[in-house]
Amino acid sequence: MGRPSKVEEKRLMILDAFEKVILREGFGQASQRKIAEEAGIKQPMIHHYFGGGDAMLDALLARVVERYMSALDNFAGAAQAPTLEQVLGFVCSPDFHQVSEQNEVFFSCIIGAGDQNKDISSRVSAVYDYLLELIIAHLETAKVKNSKEMGYMIMCLILGHDWAKRLGFGEGNNQNMFNSLTKLIES
Repeated sequence: MGRPSKVEEKRLMILDAFEKVILREGFGQASQRKIAEEAGIKQPMIHHYFGGGDAMLDALLARVVERYMSALDNFAGAAQAPTLEQVLGFVCSPDFHQVSEQNEVFFSCIIGAGDQNKDISSRVSAVYDYLLELIIAHLETAKVKNSKEMGYMIMCLILGHDWAKRLGFGEGNNQNMFNSLTKLIES
């Protein structure tokens, strides 16, 4: 793979700045002026490279989707037919939650605009819908009989765990969550 083009480098730099501003100040405060200042460019350059705020938000959400997909693809590639323990171990692992940490921007988007802007809410929800589909597929591969119900429960626990982590409850309960899920699904 070759070096990214200058245009792609600028787009990535602007997205990095957008993400930093959201994480520091929240989605509602992420003005193009602040993003331009963070990126060290003039504000009209944002429009030049993205055509506006919606395209920039789409690109940022695509970046977040890529992070989740990459983590899931790496997991899927590592195990031909993952066992239930492998699936649960993965979604409860610090590695997977590291992706959520990188994507704290999602929570800011939901909190900052999700209730007022259904388009943003639906874009963010689409990522979690995709994650749910992948979890269910892995559970089906692991021959879990009630894979849709268990996948939904795992998804809710992931979302809840991510929110709890955001509120400061930490990572300390991953092993307990893994053990409880395994017992529940196996019974």
